[in-house]
Amino acid sequence: MGRRAWRSAAPKIKFAADRAGMAEALACDALSAGAVSRPARRIRSILFDTAASDLAKKDIVLRGYELHGASFLELTWTRPVHPGLERGSVELRVPKLNFGADLLGSSDDLRRSVEGRPLEARCVAETERRERLLDLEDARLAVVFDDGFVEFCGERAPFHEIELRLVNGSAARLWRFAADLSRRLPIRRLPMGETEIALARMAGRDIPTVKARRSTLAADASLDDAIVAIIGSCLDQFEANWPALTRSNDPEESIHQMRVALRRLRAAAGLVRRGVRSPALEAGCARAKSIAAALGAARNWDVLRDMLTEVSFAPMNAEPSFYALLDAVECRRAGAHDAVRTLIAARETTQFVLDLRAALAARDWAGAGSDAPEAVTLDTRATHSAREFAVLSLDRLHRKTMKKGRKLASVTPEKRHEARIALKKSRYAAEFFETMFDARRDARKYLRRCAAVQDALGAFNDIAMAAHLLREIDDELGERVSPASSFVAGWYAHAQDGMAADWKDAERCLRKLKPFWR
Repeated sequence: MGRRAWRSAAPKIKFAADRAGMAEALACDALSAGAVSRPARRIRSILFDTAASDLAKKDIVLRGYELHGASFLELTWTRPVHPGLERGSVELRVPKLNFGADLLGSSDDLRRSVEGRPLEARCVAETERRERLLDLEDARLAVVFDDGFVEFCGERAPFHEIELRLVNGSAARLWRFAADLSRRLPIRRLPMGETEIALARMAGRDIPTVKARRSTLAADASLDDAIVAIIGSCLDQFEANWPALTRSNDPEESIHQMRVALRRLRAAAGLVRRGVRSPALEAGCARAKSIAAALGAARNWDVLRDMLTEVSFAPMNAEPSFYALLDAVECRRAGAHDAVRTLIAARETTQFVLDLRAALAARDWAGAGSDAPEAVTLDTRATHSAREFAVLSLDRLHRKTMKKGRKLASVTPEKRHEARIALKKSRYAAEFFETMFDARRDARKYLRRCAAVQDALGAFNDIAMAAHLLREIDDELGERVSPASSFVAGWYAHAQDGMAADWKDAERCLRKLKPFWR
């Protein structure tokens, strides 16, 4: 077999639609006027693996497909098969898609990966593909329309997907075109396709949730580069958790991670507001706040459910009102999860992501100017401007955190909440910029201490939130739940009163915070 081609790394954006939405997209002037169309093609794809999913467990994908009577193999790996081999993908033309060892070629590493077990067709996809080449004034795009289905474990899942690929021109133009398209058509952003979902199932795992990934910034980075990297990583985390929300039996962790992503995004937008002016970033931040509110409501019910089930309320074991309370919480929790799924699937959420991606790609901002409150005046395109901005910002946030964190044991709950917000902003800013400074060990120590104090303040906030939700249920259901809700509220109020020692520990931990950027 001979090597055909390496997979292109050209930027691409994928959308999902229903059957009617796909028909509307095919007829849309924006995707057809002046476009050059290729004949429709039928593609049959087969994902090969062992019955034990040896390849999928090692993040290796072996896909065969048949096109125009020819057969091809595509091998993709997302982590090294052996030391020195980087992430990559390669396509091979083969005489036919034989089962067995022939599919692995002469690679001893791949043969060892399956430990001698035979390969089999684990997943089959049938696709009708239409392609168009679209010439814009300042870019050329390829538009791919895929209609088909995926069969796996006896189940068939239909899909209708549209993909935009940049052939030449700027990535900003691609994102701007995608954002405009999302306003014309009933389509939504698609972070993971049906084939990728089948891959996760082949590996015997649930769709994974994704935690925050710290941006890697060079010491001489410009502020423009830093904004793109930081806010882009927040969007990456937000989108990466969509599939787990819709494909997991318990979406609790995906909701939490999306909420974290938007909190980080809003913190980043508030941070850079002192260095740049950008209506696009301001609009994105406002939309993020709205989405985060719905995520926060769902997360609160998740936390209350966990508080009720993880603590042993022995006196309540024979109390019917306790089980009525659990049912009420679970019912509201399920409703909040459904509301989040509807929100994430909404076109407005796709538009929020695409508009913000387009703004980042175009670097749609200008210097803040000296007339802005607490503005940092600098050339955002200059090398080292991110580090200069980071030092000034971290100093300001650290001072505010130390001021708000005084006498935590004796201040009001409102003051503790203000301290928690200040600490959270300091921690996120430190995470955004830590790679620009040489004192990595000191940075990690700073972040660990911030996280410890934030957890203590968060526990207090969770108790206050639980009391509010319990009152809400009590007001609605009355005697059915009031004996249990009153007992639980009193139990947590007592726990809250006993947190004085925790606040003193938190204060001592705060006083040990040493700036690593100086």
